[in-house]
Amino acid sequence: MKMKKVAAMGMAAVTALSMLAGCGSSGGSSSSSSAEKTAESGSAQATSDSGEAEDIVFAIPLSKTVDMSPIEDEVNKITENKLNVHVKIEGISMANYSNQVGLMMSGGEQIDIVSWIGTYSSLIAKKQLMPMTDLIDQYGADAKEVLGEEFLKSTTSNGDLYGLPVNNGKAAVLNLVIRKDLVEELNLPVDQLTQAADFDGYCKNLDLITEMYAKIHEAHPEMACVVPSQTNPNGFMITGVPFVDGLNDSFGVLMPGEDSKLENIYATSEFEKLCEYAYDWNQSGYVLEDATTTQETNNTYMQNNRAATFFITGEEGQAEQITTATGVDVESIKLVEPYITTASVNGIGFGISSTSKHPEAAMKFLNEMYSNADLVNLLDWGIEGVHYEVQDDGTVDFPEGVDASNTTYGLNMDWFFGNQFLSKIWGKGRDTTIYERLEANNKNAQFTPVMGFSYNSEPVSTEIAAISNVTNQYLPGLQCGSLNPSETIPEFLQALDDAGINVVIEEKQKQLDEWKANNQ
Repeated sequence: MKMKKVAAMGMAAVTALSMLAGCGSSGGSSSSSSAEKTAESGSAQATSDSGEAEDIVFAIPLSKTVDMSPIEDEVNKITENKLNVHVKIEGISMANYSNQVGLMMSGGEQIDIVSWIGTYSSLIAKKQLMPMTDLIDQYGADAKEVLGEEFLKSTTSNGDLYGLPVNNGKAAVLNLVIRKDLVEELNLPVDQLTQAADFDGYCKNLDLITEMYAKIHEAHPEMACVVPSQTNPNGFMITGVPFVDGLNDSFGVLMPGEDSKLENIYATSEFEKLCEYAYDWNQSGYVLEDATTTQETNNTYMQNNRAATFFITGEEGQAEQITTATGVDVESIKLVEPYITTASVNGIGFGISSTSKHPEAAMKFLNEMYSNADLVNLLDWGIEGVHYEVQDDGTVDFPEGVDASNTTYGLNMDWFFGNQFLSKIWGKGRDTTIYERLEANNKNAQFTPVMGFSYNSEPVSTEIAAISNVTNQYLPGLQCGSLNPSETIPEFLQALDDAGINVVIEEKQKQLDEWKANNQ
């Protein structure tokens, strides 16, 4: 199909978790001006009338086992005085979070605020979230202003708002990560790579990367030119067609310039061309030999001098993070312009449980988590002087005698708690402008024409399971170039047909048509 020029990036391989990896712990701050503005404005809500504080339960997924009681005590010093709300923080292992929340709700246990990481559509389908349109108007003016109309569309269904997406960098794009020593040694033209605005521009980048791989392979045959991506262990991510809205699962997508008709991404000429790049790289010896089976991370290969490059989807600060993690100086070059989809906005967020008896108090607390820098930094980093200290440059780091091995907090979840742009940057000497750039990227990116559409996959869950089995069988080899696309793609497409991909696309198309009729 003819590719129209768009400032876009809606990659099929991108999921909520990869977003998480792209934005998580990037270590940033919105700058002192944002915090000062928040402190001046404060919450839009006044302290409640006299009486006992209203108790709410805030269930959060935890990346590690932590005693939340000291944090909870400090949180309540803020919320009881300002909101007359007492917060019980219920920490649950990330692996068990969704199931545990469902059990709490069905078992009649108190739970007022729930969160999600990639499960918003499931929560809506199970009716586990309470409509909050009126609540945000009454008690959430700050959160509403911070997030803005476009972001709130991502969590709106049938005219009602059901949640608040986390406010962080949403404009993640495909990056090439490359060793600086090789760039200097071989005079590699990385400065000629551009943020492509259309598919042809993206392919020009891949052509230039192919030329660089030829030079690297000739000079360093002991090193793999490219290894699999950490967020997609069986591929390079270049075959996730850019400039596409994958509509959650990529089983039926909107191609560039299209706002209505869904297509099978794997049947497009764009997907085939990108698979041909991977195949050519593999045949030329540029690819890690066990790329489809390795369990090692891209950082490990880079650290051990066994990789020249890899691809990641991310935002600002990628090179700094990878250099810190590996000890190898790298550059990270964005290859496409950003395109924000519903899934990239609502991948992580918060809602009020449909069983909550205290929705007003819950909304007041959520509003505070988007507007109160003291609360955000307490949840992000813990207690000042115990878990962190503010450095001379405005960043935060461990106090003397405390490190990652003995801290009693250290969640490293600044990407999670409401408004990340109110968070301080972790790590002395880190770039303090990163969140200003993330905010600018959010504002300058283009949005999908169907922002807010999330389809209910339950009617086709059997077909999706079968399709997933097929993609797990064929995609690793196609993405890593070990399978010839001209021979394999026809077989792949037939297997997808047999698994019911057309049934899924028809169901998704029906839901999209209904959504457009009601929302546009």
